[in-house]
Amino acid sequence: MEKYSRKSFKYIFGMNSIYLGNNYLWISFESLFLPFLIARMVAQNAQSLYLGIIAFAGIIIGISFNVFAGITTDSLETRFGRRRPFIMLGSAITLGSLIYFIIYHSSIISILIVYVLIEIGSNMAYGSYLPLVRDIIPDYQRGTSSGISGFFTLIGTALGFGISGLLLGYNKLNLALMAIILSLFITTLFTVNTIRNEDYRSNADKIFFHFSKLFKKIANQQKFKWMSISNFFIIIGSSGLTFFEFYYFEYILNIKNSAIYVAIAGLIILTVSAISAVLIGMISDKIGKDVFIFILPVIGGISVLMIIFVRSFYLFLIIGSVLGITFGNYFSMSNSYISYVVPRGSAGRFMSLFSFSTGIGEAFSPMVYGFILFIFGGQKLIAYIRLFEISSLFYFIGAIIIFFKVVNLKSGLKK
Repeated sequence: MEKYSRKSFKYIFGMNSIYLGNNYLWISFESLFLPFLIARMVAQNAQSLYLGIIAFAGIIIGISFNVFAGITTDSLETRFGRRRPFIMLGSAITLGSLIYFIIYHSSIISILIVYVLIEIGSNMAYGSYLPLVRDIIPDYQRGTSSGISGFFTLIGTALGFGISGLLLGYNKLNLALMAIILSLFITTLFTVNTIRNEDYRSNADKIFFHFSKLFKKIANQQKFKWMSISNFFIIIGSSGLTFFEFYYFEYILNIKNSAIYVAIAGLIILTVSAISAVLIGMISDKIGKDVFIFILPVIGGISVLMIIFVRSFYLFLIIGSVLGITFGNYFSMSNSYISYVVPRGSAGRFMSLFSFSTGIGEAFSPMVYGFILFIFGGQKLIAYIRLFEISSLFYFIGAIIIFFKVVNLKSGLKK
């Protein structure tokens, strides 16, 4: 195989399919399962606080396995390939945890333990397949690959909102869990089967150095360093919002059976976002990614501020669609953008550390927002106004860092 040989659309499609299964899993737990189950066990004024703490614990532990998998698979050489063993192991841990969760989910402690295990397994797999775009895909197809991964990310998220929300609305939690198990199993098989040949002879050259030397390399990679910092702020501004959407619908918009409406909103918003991901990914291959990397978080911050004035479910759908398009495309495009910046042979190390900045933001975001809601009165309007204001501030801080330290808006990053 020639290094970075052109890949068919079918190949790129299969390689990225696991994004669907993992994001189906993540959004189901973040937006539905955790708030739904916690609401059954905890007093109303403390629900957001418990949700934020459990989310923080699960995500912060999980991301360490993300980094471990990325660093380890850079140098791994087995009969099963380089990235595939950890993809399969992480998925197996996740699937086992979900099966156990079907049997036992009747206490806060059991919910916490299972969520931590799910985060460990899914992050181990994620840290292993994230570098594939740098290992296998030629640079002139990486925008397309990021568009496809974004498409699967958003479709998986839409399925999580839609199917899990619909089933949970009818108290079919176990059936919702079985649907996730089936989806994750099938998409993992697609990915590991697609990359089975290239994963043996990937372009990620094996290099060995002490962990401390990695930080010296990072210090010399200015775009990588500042992009990781800005990414942390953008993620902390965005990811925590999904955890509290269930409560926002129920207590602020006064919608009964909120899980059903979360399902409707998820399907509409994220289907629109998924379609845009492929289109914007292809356009970015032509005109460069710098403009998109900067403007998407700016639009996202403005959209979050506008939610303050929403009192209608239908208006929420419109603004939520804009927010979904901006964040979904930023998330997928940022991974593609970083693939141009990282040094060859260290894709797993660098991209897992970039993913670490995402994970840290994802961990702190629900905890910060949970405390904000708790401090400002629990499930009250003023508490959500403060939440949206602070969320938009994080978006804008990230965009400012990108503008001054990362992008070149005159020339663009054309590869």
